[in-house]
Amino acid sequence: MRLFRRIAVSLSLYSRIPMPHFYWEEDDMRDSLMFFPLVGVIIGAAEVAAFQFCRYFDMHHLAAVIVMLLIPVVITGGFHLDGFMDTTDALRSYRSREEKLKILKDPNVGAFAVIGLICVMLTFAAAAMVIYETGDFYIMLNVGVSFVFSRSLSGLLSLILPKAKKEGMLYKETEGQKTHVMAALLAWYILSLVAVFVIDSETALLTVAVYMSCLIAYRNMTEKQFGGVTGDTAGYFVTISEVANIVLLALLCLVR
Repeated sequence: MRLFRRIAVSLSLYSRIPMPHFYWEEDDMRDSLMFFPLVGVIIGAAEVAAFQFCRYFDMHHLAAVIVMLLIPVVITGGFHLDGFMDTTDALRSYRSREEKLKILKDPNVGAFAVIGLICVMLTFAAAAMVIYETGDFYIMLNVGVSFVFSRSLSGLLSLILPKAKKEGMLYKETEGQKTHVMAALLAWYILSLVAVFVIDSETALLTVAVYMSCLIAYRNMTEKQFGGVTGDTAGYFVTISEVANIVLLALLCLVR
């Protein structure tokens, strides 16, 4: 029963998948990150299934790419894109650290957030189109696993790195002793790592390199710009790392 509660809370927080309603205890909220990567499993499975469905019925590449583009948005409700947009606005403001943190909390959307969203969506769509047209199923499997990869790393970074502020959803989820949550996220990360190596060891090495590069850049950016991580910057990492990985995989399709 307790395991089900943790899963239900995680899916309720990080996705739009309907879950049974019940009273949330404090521990339920604090342990919600344990099953954060499960949302990635669902997105990845849906992406691979959509890829196969569209190719089986020989759907036009534009229609197929739109489906692949919308799947993460529909399942998550744009949860991480919201964080990406807020972080983009803050970074492009070139203001002080305190003012950037205020921008993260601002419900209004700035021009740079919209521009950034258009850029990442078009980049994802272009890469997805290349992969769809080449029809490389193993590359697509790697794309599916990447949604688990990004969320397990995002969760680990949220636990390990300093927090920019002692308030908000991320702080509540990560405060206190989190050894068991970290162990769960590490297990998700190892499983996704094993999966990409089983799918294609050559591709896996490049995927790991991309994610590690994103991790280092993210750590440096959050430390310099915000003084730590927030829920919005976590969404920024998920978005940027997933787009960077699918671009890499599309390039591999072109050179093979």
